[in-house]
Amino acid sequence: MRMHRIYYPFNSTVGEQVNIEGDKLHYLRNVLRLKAGLEIKVFNQLQKEYFAEIIAINKKQLVITLKKEIVPVPQSLLDITLIQSLSKGERMDYTVQKSTELGIKTIQPITSEFCEVKLKGPRLDKKLKHWQNIAISACEQSFRADIPEILTPISLAEYCKNQRKGLLLEPEETQSLQSIAEQKWQEFDIVIGPEGGWSKQDLILLKSSGLTGIQFGKRILRTETVAPAILASIHSLWGDFV
Repeated sequence: MRMHRIYYPFNSTVGEQVNIEGDKLHYLRNVLRLKAGLEIKVFNQLQKEYFAEIIAINKKQLVITLKKEIVPVPQSLLDITLIQSLSKGERMDYTVQKSTELGIKTIQPITSEFCEVKLKGPRLDKKLKHWQNIAISACEQSFRADIPEILTPISLAEYCKNQRKGLLLEPEETQSLQSIAEQKWQEFDIVIGPEGGWSKQDLILLKSSGLTGIQFGKRILRTETVAPAILASIHSLWGDFV
């Protein structure tokens, strides 16, 4: 049976104990139904990972002893920030999950003219926490120890205030991803539009910020499909998959 791997923030080291409480305790105790004596893998906010043994578990806490430090899976070779127009419900969740599995460093949600999702106040705070938890779960599953940061959404106009290096996904462009692959960019943005596409004003702002427009294949993909598809292609051409 595959050993469970979890994230939990702590500063302890080998030979010391960690007390796991709150939502993570509920998940380990009531969902996974882990018992004392089992071994798990645990990693923290410092990107340190350990083999650990569960030595006690009750309604208030789960206690583990850190047995041995593990060398974590290397971070992605490419420092990519995903600039993703907000999409509805599970579509945005899917984007966050799959982008995390594929090594994204940062996710910056944006709002654009045809973006239908509007978030503010407590609803925004709840969504940010929800997306960050999705990223953490994806890291647990994919063996990443570095958790991508989900930034507070900004407007497209705010994003375009500064000059940017990156790829602007737009079906009417003629340049392909292959031509960018020859340059082997290491740190850049990927900018993906909303379900309704970019407006003319959006495109004027985006191109004025220095982004390189490309078309990605002959078919028009849904907004939640674009990020995992292009990340997989990039890693195949000059990233982790080659």
